[in-house]
Amino acid sequence: MEKGKDRASKLFFSEMENAREIVGLALKKLGVEGDLSNITDEDPVVSFMGDDFSLERLLDKLFRVTLSNNGKSAVCLVGLENQSAYDAHMIIRVGISSLLLYDRMISLNEDLMPVFIVVFNMSGGRWKGLAKIKDYFSKEVLELLGPLMVDVRMVVIDPYEMDDIEIDRLKSDLNLVMKVIKYKSDKKLFLDYIKGETRFSCLDGITARLISELGSIKIGEGETNMCKAIEDLMKECEDKGKAEGIAEGETNMVFKLRREGYLKTEDAASKLGLSLDEYCKREDEFFS
Repeated sequence: MEKGKDRASKLFFSEMENAREIVGLALKKLGVEGDLSNITDEDPVVSFMGDDFSLERLLDKLFRVTLSNNGKSAVCLVGLENQSAYDAHMIIRVGISSLLLYDRMISLNEDLMPVFIVVFNMSGGRWKGLAKIKDYFSKEVLELLGPLMVDVRMVVIDPYEMDDIEIDRLKSDLNLVMKVIKYKSDKKLFLDYIKGETRFSCLDGITARLISELGSIKIGEGETNMCKAIEDLMKECEDKGKAEGIAEGETNMVFKLRREGYLKTEDAASKLGLSLDEYCKREDEFFS
């Protein structure tokens, strides 16, 4: 399942409209001024790093971003890592990724471009880690030794920390994805959201695949109607619940018949496919 989320999120952010919006959120969070005038997708393994595969397990996406402000422009690199689970070592991975990118630029005799690493939280709860490595040190240590020679920071885009008004300002399918992440741990809220949002009836295929992975919803190949998939899931759960209820009722009836003397213990255990010891244990629990 985690590999499915990873593949689906990489495809989702290969769409430049989605990439532009998450990069825009990150730059805004950093307090960077300027308009995002251009963004291009750099495969972190192939196009930028060449034969060096060091970044393959550290970053999902890499973007070359051009910012402009008052007639001036600057270019930076923005790395994106989609996390479906919290990783306490993420700040270290971010530091390694940044240094590898700077090392590559030096190896190519290029002018260094600023590097920003963005972590998109797709897990089941708020991101717990700190965003700057200096925050892991005590205030006393920093006051005594001064600023760190090497500091590392990352930008965490966390849907759980964003209110719905802020998410609704997003114009791409990223706003749908963020709300699915935010609501998925509350089954009722999640189902109500999907049934109430008309766009889920005809999604882009890439968006549908990511949302199905995030929400653990089975959809067929090429299917884009998430509302129908949800209805099928609810019916499947309802049918399963009915079947489990019938099976439980039959089991309880066997217990009662055995207790009232209409069945031998061996016969009752055989009917339920249980060993004699397991049957006796289950029957005692039922009547306790």
